Amino acid sequence: MPSDTLLVHAWVKQQIREATAWDQIPRFLLHDNDGVCGQFGRPVHVERAGGKRSYRCHLERWLDEVMGIEGLPIPFGAPNASPHVERFMRTLREEALNHFLFLGEGHVRRVVREYVRYDNGARPSQAIHGIPEPYPELKQPPPSSGRLVALPVLGGVLHDYRLVA
Repeated sequence: MPSDTLLVHAWVKQQIREATAWDQIPRFLLHDNDGVCGQFGRPVHVERAGGKRSYRCHLERWLDEVMGIEGLPIPFGAPNASPHVERFMRTLREEALNHFLFLGEGHVRRVVREYVRYDNGARPSQAIHGIPEPYPELKQPPPSSGRLVALPVLGGVLHDYRLVA
């Protein structure tokens, strides 16, 4: 069956293409065992150069043949199998997305981009094993007359705190 005729919804494919833009393609993609993935009744085996490949759903086959990504489904009924993703999505929703009325897709992208930059650079996080690298101005001993300022993030919804002279 040619890859064009695989039964994966077009919008799922588009989301994956957009998430892997600029030739930054991951080796693996963790995905749900959802009907949108085009489940086979049982694994399908395909002969290819380099050996036989086994796919559990149309999405895995499309990912491998078109994108060069190995699909890894989480077990049925086990959303806790991807706890880091679930926690990040909840935090993103509660700290950023719930505070805005979005005017379009570009607006959502800007808010998410700014929040991810804040989350990776300013927040202490267990995902990066504690406190992020200090800002250059914090590597020096704090000035005796320094003060702490709050820099607004997302228009003041969140704040990034820094020392200034």
